[in-house]
Amino acid sequence: MINTKQKMVASNVFHRLGLAALITVGWIVGFELVTYLLGLAFNHNLTSFLVSLQGIPETLVAFLPIVLAAYFLMTPYVDFKWAIQNGISRSTLWQGRLIALLLSSVLVYLVDELLTMAYRPLGDWREILINFGGLLTTVLTCQAIGNGFSLLNRKWKVIVGIGLPVMAIILLMMMMSGLEHLSTGMLPTYQDDHFVGPLAWVFNLTLSPVTPWIIWAIYLVIVVYLTKLFNDHLQLRRD
Repeated sequence: MINTKQKMVASNVFHRLGLAALITVGWIVGFELVTYLLGLAFNHNLTSFLVSLQGIPETLVAFLPIVLAAYFLMTPYVDFKWAIQNGISRSTLWQGRLIALLLSSVLVYLVDELLTMAYRPLGDWREILINFGGLLTTVLTCQAIGNGFSLLNRKWKVIVGIGLPVMAIILLMMMMSGLEHLSTGMLPTYQDDHFVGPLAWVFNLTLSPVTPWIIWAIYLVIVVYLTKLFNDHLQLRRD
């Protein structure tokens, strides 16, 4: 059962996240409406204006998950200070934020699916499961990164903030190279390559339909563990 303080944390997250989502939706809808109205004023084509309005749900589908991920990336320290001020322990803070993350991910995904119905039919259960898993994984990863960044001072935030994207780009390039060689049947000839070789084993494993799910589950366990680890070491800072 969820205790009172966990509910306080979850309610605080929902309040701030809901406000951020409403502001984002207001800006998106307002900007697109103004743009379409200007187009209507210039070309006087009402049909084109009405067709353009159908693009608003598609834009919201793209932005709502971004708002969700950005919240859990940017607010760990803010929520930590709020928790300390309200006598809430680090463990309870982590539990409450995790509950809020799971519930808000489900809510955002359901809203996205309803908006998606405005311009295309729903996918099958496998597509729904994969899409929700992707959203949940992204948000959990952002929370882990945000919790880790909250431990750093300004200097190290700049260093890590530059270094991590560079490492991510290099890793992405390595994976794309490996996938390209795999798709052309050339991967075995690159076993000795110090970039592609280490990925060959992983790509060969993924030929099994079960392996990607196992890797995904292990990744989620690691991310949740890191989130808890970073959360338990949060401290109030002067900078």
